[in-house]
Amino acid sequence: MRAIVRRGLWTGAALTAATATAMMSSSTIERGSPWAGLNAMATAAVPTRRATILFQRDITPLGFLLLGGGLLGWGLAYQGLLAKARPERRRGLLLAGALSALGGYAVDALVMPDRLLPNFRRAMGNSGTLAKYLALGVVSFLAARPARQRRLAGRKIAVLAADGFEQVELFGPARAIDEEGGEVEVVSLRPGKIVGMNVDVPGRRVRVARTIREANPGEYDALYVPGGFIGPDFLRQSQEVREFVRAFDAAGKPIAAICHGPWVLASAGVLRGRHITSWPGIRDDLVNAGATWRDEAVVRDGNIISSRGPQDLPAFTAALVDFFTGTKPTPERPWAPAASSPQRSSPPALALAGAALLPKVATARRVLGVAAAFAVGLAALPALRALAAFARRV
Repeated sequence: MRAIVRRGLWTGAALTAATATAMMSSSTIERGSPWAGLNAMATAAVPTRRATILFQRDITPLGFLLLGGGLLGWGLAYQGLLAKARPERRRGLLLAGALSALGGYAVDALVMPDRLLPNFRRAMGNSGTLAKYLALGVVSFLAARPARQRRLAGRKIAVLAADGFEQVELFGPARAIDEEGGEVEVVSLRPGKIVGMNVDVPGRRVRVARTIREANPGEYDALYVPGGFIGPDFLRQSQEVREFVRAFDAAGKPIAAICHGPWVLASAGVLRGRHITSWPGIRDDLVNAGATWRDEAVVRDGNIISSRGPQDLPAFTAALVDFFTGTKPTPERPWAPAASSPQRSSPPALALAGAALLPKVATARRVLGVAAAFAVGLAALPALRALAAFARRV
């Protein structure tokens, strides 16, 4: 769902840019002013009985707001419909673009006030009005992606996480699973929303689908345990969590873990005799649990696949999807040495730098957020003034 919204907003922004360019270019040719088309939209939005519409530059911001707001909504609806229809061939994408252009015309003709289309033609000419809808169709076609077969369709993945999970390690793989058609359910120790972390800075929250007491391992096809300094430590102390993990391993179902996630597997007692990797800081815990620790980006042993941390997410995410689908499996390493990789001589420099810088980044984001809200308010003032002035004139 989040991917659809993201594509919809980008599509809406592209539609706004292309349509505004077409309107401004054609109205410059037709009337000698780039603002006439946008002003026609602004005047059509305000009730008036005046037969003559004046094209004035001072109400252009209102036209931009109406155009941008409408097309952002159009982009979201368009991508939502594409996600349902899932066109797989170029012909289907061409049809989607054509329907988007016709839909834009239908909204203008049937939903907007009666005077809108005549004002468009007056401001931009018939060819300019056609250019607007052509731009709408072309960008819609370019923004459409051909659907592909989703390899995890029909599969249900349990993501076992608790407060303090590493944010990027949950959302990145979960997004990849979702894009492949898999259903992701977050299972945790408590209901509601749990909070993620960016190393040592609180981050986004995610809603829990089921608590560990409500979750049944038999309903899931695979298990994923993201990392984080705090969340896995909470999980490993729960008897119900340990039994949940053991049930997956006993059934031979795929289990994936990253960073500090293997802590949970160690406490569940499923690592003895296995090859595993993790965040280097918990190497000794895994070795003491009977595992052979490998300092590698992705390690697979039987039904368990593991990774070291955020730095390995691209390779791990691709391997995780393949692992859960059973296609192109990450090869097991029976030839790997029996001895574990040596201990690290120092913590990862990138992690130390992140722990120092991320609190400052979080503060800067808050300051920029306040400044952006203030800037948006200032930018909206001309449109509000134009609307008020226009209302007084009519």
